[in-house]
Amino acid sequence: MSEGEEVRLKLLRRSVLSKEHKIRSEDGHLLLPILEEVDMGYPVVERDMERVVPPPRSLSDVLDLPEGLEDQIPSSYEIVGDIAVIKVPDKLVPYRVELGEALLSLHSNVNVVLEDSGVEGELRVRDVVYLAGEKRTRTVHKEHGSEFVVDLSKAYFSPRLATERWRVVQQVSPGERVLDMFAGVGPYSILIAKHTDVKKVHAVDLNPEAVSLLKENVQRNKVEEIVYTMEADARNVDIKADRIIMNLPHSARDFFQNALSCLKSHGGYIHHYDMVEEEDVEYMIEHLKDLAKACGYQTEILDLREVRTYSATKIHVAVDLKLTPVPSSL
Repeated sequence: MSEGEEVRLKLLRRSVLSKEHKIRSEDGHLLLPILEEVDMGYPVVERDMERVVPPPRSLSDVLDLPEGLEDQIPSSYEIVGDIAVIKVPDKLVPYRVELGEALLSLHSNVNVVLEDSGVEGELRVRDVVYLAGEKRTRTVHKEHGSEFVVDLSKAYFSPRLATERWRVVQQVSPGERVLDMFAGVGPYSILIAKHTDVKKVHAVDLNPEAVSLLKENVQRNKVEEIVYTMEADARNVDIKADRIIMNLPHSARDFFQNALSCLKSHGGYIHHYDMVEEEDVEYMIEHLKDLAKACGYQTEILDLREVRTYSATKIHVAVDLKLTPVPSSL
């Protein structure tokens, strides 16, 4: 058995080691399952070998549903910390508990499963329903070396924006003053504070529960000297910034002129998020340009990208804009 690993690697390199059967020992000897007889200096014997059972990879592998419902099984869901959040199709509502238990069995790092019943109200908080595991909505989510305390029943948070958040972080220049108009629990603000030489980040949110979690996360990540928190309506904020983040895709356009009023005199950058029909993307861009022009700014579109598909026709888009004051005419 002492030479077993060496022989196993040789068999593997020669593509004759069976990956569908388990290796086992017998009377002090190591039995390696092979696909064909090969001379390795050891005897070849016939034995019944136990098959390898591949681990489940999807909900379809672990969820037992009546015939005809297999195509209803969700192909995607979110994992926030140790909480899985899933949308349940109408036809699977009678099996929602089974769906929750299946998710628990599929992911060893998941201890709670919640149903996402949609985002509601002015504060856009998820309506979540308990399905399986521990009965709680609070967790700690890790992203790019930071930790965020999240309560999914009190403040919106999506791990799907991790790549987008990091993309914005990489654009921040040293010495900038940043305004995060809809900060939530603080992912943009805190990542910017930790990974750039920014001067100040003003993190604003109208939701008192979100601001409470934001303050907790600022302390947790030790960025109190950089991130200033504020519970306020973004329309009423009087802060001058070099860069503004507008992550409120369903209604950010309503605040665009307020964002323009918060730019420093030399202008700056705005990261605008929008939920828009695919066919209306160009109209949305022109609308933002018109609003900027009315406020005395000329607009350069630095980037336009689809963050994700929201529905059959709508997409979640990110627009990076550079705003420069229009020179005064003589």
